Amino acid sequence: MKLSITQIVLGALIVLAAIFIARWMIFGATSLLDLTVLDENGVMIADVFPEHEVLFTVARYSFPLLLGLGLVVLVRGASWKRTENRKKLSITQIIAGVLVVAISVFILRWGYALEFVVPIAGGPVLEMAYARNVNLLTAVLGLVVTGTGIAQFIKARKMKNNEIKLEEYSIPGRSEA
Repeated sequence: MKLSITQIVLGALIVLAAIFIARWMIFGATSLLDLTVLDENGVMIADVFPEHEVLFTVARYSFPLLLGLGLVVLVRGASWKRTENRKKLSITQIIAGVLVVAISVFILRWGYALEFVVPIAGGPVLEMAYARNVNLLTAVLGLVVTGTGIAQFIKARKMKNNEIKLEEYSIPGRSEA
Protein backbone atom coordinates (compact mmCIF):
# COMPACT_ATOMS: atom_id res chain seq x y z
CA MET A 1 0.00 0.00 0.00
CA LYS A 2 2.86 2.38 0.76
CA LEU A 3 4.29 1.89 -2.73
CA SER A 4 0.98 2.78 -4.36
CA ILE A 5 0.70 5.96 -2.28
CA THR A 6 4.25 6.80 -3.33
CA GLN A 7 3.25 6.28 -6.97
CA ILE A 8 0.22 8.55 -6.54
CA VAL A 9 2.36 11.33 -5.05
CA LEU A 10 5.02 10.90 -7.74
CA GLY A 11 2.38 11.02 -10.48
CA ALA A 12 0.91 14.22 -9.03
CA LEU A 13 4.38 15.81 -8.83
CA ILE A 14 5.14 14.85 -12.44
CA VAL A 15 1.83 16.38 -13.57
CA LEU A 16 2.56 19.61 -11.69
CA ALA A 17 6.09 19.76 -13.10
CA ALA A 18 4.77 19.14 -16.62
CA ILE A 19 2.35 22.04 -16.20
CA PHE A 20 5.20 24.34 -15.12
CA ILE A 21 7.35 23.15 -18.05
CA ALA A 22 4.41 23.67 -20.41
CA ARG A 23 3.97 27.23 -19.20
CA TRP A 24 7.57 28.02 -20.03
CA MET A 25 7.56 26.15 -23.34
CA ILE A 26 4.44 27.97 -24.52
CA PHE A 27 4.88 31.48 -23.10
CA GLY A 28 8.49 31.84 -21.97
CA ALA A 29 10.11 30.38 -25.06
CA THR A 30 7.85 32.47 -27.27
CA SER A 31 8.86 35.67 -25.50
CA LEU A 32 12.53 34.76 -25.86
CA LEU A 33 12.20 33.87 -29.53
CA ASP A 34 10.45 37.18 -30.20
CA LEU A 35 13.33 39.29 -28.80
CA THR A 36 15.06 41.44 -31.41
CA VAL A 37 18.24 43.54 -31.34
CA LEU A 38 19.99 45.91 -33.71
CA ASP A 39 23.00 44.48 -35.50
CA GLU A 40 26.04 46.52 -36.55
CA ASN A 41 24.23 47.62 -39.75
CA GLY A 42 21.23 48.95 -37.83
CA VAL A 43 18.95 46.11 -38.93
CA MET A 44 16.63 44.42 -36.42
CA ILE A 45 17.52 40.74 -36.06
CA ALA A 46 16.38 37.99 -33.73
CA ASP A 47 18.43 37.91 -30.54
CA VAL A 48 17.66 34.28 -29.71
CA PHE A 49 17.59 31.26 -31.97
CA PRO A 50 17.61 27.52 -31.28
CA GLU A 51 20.72 25.42 -31.84
CA HIS A 52 18.71 22.91 -33.88
CA GLU A 53 15.32 24.17 -35.04
CA VAL A 54 13.58 20.81 -35.54
CA LEU A 55 14.76 19.21 -32.28
CA PHE A 56 13.92 22.39 -30.39
CA THR A 57 10.39 22.36 -31.81
CA VAL A 58 9.91 18.67 -30.99
CA ALA A 59 11.23 19.18 -27.45
CA ARG A 60 9.16 22.31 -27.00
CA TYR A 61 5.90 20.53 -27.80
CA SER A 62 6.61 17.19 -26.14
CA PHE A 63 5.50 18.34 -22.69
CA PRO A 64 2.03 16.72 -23.19
CA LEU A 65 3.82 13.37 -23.11
CA LEU A 66 5.15 14.19 -19.63
CA LEU A 67 1.69 15.28 -18.57
CA GLY A 68 0.14 12.06 -19.90
CA LEU A 69 2.78 9.85 -18.31
CA GLY A 70 2.30 11.64 -14.99
CA LEU A 71 -1.42 10.89 -15.22
CA VAL A 72 -0.66 7.24 -16.05
CA VAL A 73 1.55 6.95 -12.97
CA LEU A 74 -1.11 8.65 -10.85
CA VAL A 75 -4.03 6.52 -12.05
CA ARG A 76 -2.12 3.24 -12.06
CA GLY A 77 -0.85 3.95 -8.55
CA ALA A 78 -4.42 4.55 -7.42
CA SER A 79 -5.63 1.30 -9.00
CA TRP A 80 -3.00 -0.91 -7.29
CA LYS A 81 -5.40 -2.23 -4.65
CA ARG A 82 -8.15 -3.15 -7.14
CA THR A 83 -5.94 -4.78 -9.76
CA GLU A 84 -5.77 -8.55 -10.15
CA ASN A 85 -2.60 -8.72 -12.25
CA ARG A 86 -0.20 -6.58 -10.27
CA LYS A 87 2.80 -7.68 -12.32
CA LYS A 88 1.38 -5.94 -15.41
CA LEU A 89 0.63 -2.87 -13.34
CA SER A 90 4.18 -2.69 -12.01
CA ILE A 91 5.62 -3.22 -15.50
CA THR A 92 3.46 -0.32 -16.70
CA GLN A 93 4.89 1.83 -13.90
CA ILE A 94 8.46 0.84 -14.80
CA ILE A 95 7.90 1.69 -18.47
CA ALA A 96 6.21 4.99 -17.56
CA GLY A 97 9.15 5.90 -15.30
CA VAL A 98 11.70 5.13 -18.00
CA LEU A 99 9.73 7.19 -20.53
CA VAL A 100 9.48 10.12 -18.10
CA VAL A 101 13.27 10.04 -17.71
CA ALA A 102 13.85 9.77 -21.46
CA ILE A 103 11.46 12.58 -22.38
CA SER A 104 12.77 14.81 -19.58
CA VAL A 105 16.35 14.32 -20.71
CA PHE A 106 15.36 15.02 -24.33
CA ILE A 107 13.57 18.22 -23.33
CA LEU A 108 16.46 19.16 -21.06
CA ARG A 109 18.94 18.75 -23.91
CA TRP A 110 17.01 20.32 -26.79
CA GLY A 111 14.21 22.39 -25.25
CA TYR A 112 16.59 24.91 -23.71
CA ALA A 113 19.33 24.85 -26.35
CA LEU A 114 19.20 28.49 -27.36
CA GLU A 115 21.92 30.75 -28.69
CA PHE A 116 21.96 34.48 -27.99
CA VAL A 117 23.37 37.22 -30.23
CA VAL A 118 23.39 39.65 -27.30
CA PRO A 119 23.41 37.90 -23.91
CA ILE A 120 20.61 38.95 -21.60
CA ALA A 121 20.14 38.34 -17.89
CA GLY A 122 17.00 38.02 -15.84
CA GLY A 123 13.43 37.97 -17.10
CA PRO A 124 12.67 35.08 -19.44
CA VAL A 125 16.22 33.70 -19.12
CA LEU A 126 15.80 33.38 -15.37
CA GLU A 127 12.45 31.71 -15.91
CA MET A 128 14.14 29.34 -18.37
CA ALA A 129 16.63 28.40 -15.65
CA TYR A 130 13.74 27.60 -13.29
CA ALA A 131 12.04 25.50 -15.97
CA ARG A 132 15.31 23.67 -16.63
CA ASN A 133 15.65 22.86 -12.91
CA VAL A 134 12.06 21.62 -12.76
CA ASN A 135 12.79 19.49 -15.82
CA LEU A 136 15.79 17.98 -14.07
CA LEU A 137 13.57 17.28 -11.06
CA THR A 138 11.10 15.55 -13.38
CA ALA A 139 13.86 13.25 -14.62
CA VAL A 140 14.71 12.36 -11.02
CA LEU A 141 11.02 11.72 -10.32
CA GLY A 142 10.97 9.38 -13.32
CA LEU A 143 13.89 7.46 -11.83
CA VAL A 144 12.02 7.18 -8.54
CA VAL A 145 8.90 5.96 -10.38
CA THR A 146 11.03 3.31 -12.08
CA GLY A 147 12.51 2.22 -8.76
CA THR A 148 9.11 2.09 -7.11
CA GLY A 149 7.75 0.09 -10.05
CA ILE A 150 10.58 -2.40 -9.65
CA ALA A 151 9.79 -2.68 -5.93
CA GLN A 152 6.11 -3.25 -6.81
CA PHE A 153 7.12 -5.93 -9.32
CA ILE A 154 9.21 -7.73 -6.69
CA LYS A 155 6.36 -7.47 -4.18
CA ALA A 156 3.81 -8.77 -6.70
CA ARG A 157 6.09 -11.66 -7.60
CA LYS A 158 6.55 -12.61 -3.93
CA MET A 159 2.80 -12.45 -3.37
CA LYS A 160 2.21 -14.74 -6.36
CA ASN A 161 4.88 -17.19 -5.17
CA ASN A 162 3.31 -17.26 -1.69
CA GLU A 163 -0.11 -18.02 -3.20
CA ILE A 164 1.38 -20.91 -5.20
CA LYS A 165 3.10 -22.31 -2.09
CA LEU A 166 -0.16 -22.10 -0.10
CA GLU A 167 -1.98 -24.01 -2.85
CA GLU A 168 0.69 -26.74 -2.80
CA TYR A 169 0.35 -27.26 0.95
CA SER A 170 -3.43 -27.15 1.14
CA ILE A 171 -5.31 -30.40 1.63
CA PRO A 172 -7.72 -31.13 -1.23
CA GLY A 173 -11.37 -31.31 -0.22
CA ARG A 174 -10.83 -29.48 3.04
CA SER A 175 -12.06 -25.93 3.38
CA GLU A 176 -10.25 -23.38 5.48
CA ALA A 177 -12.36 -21.61 8.08
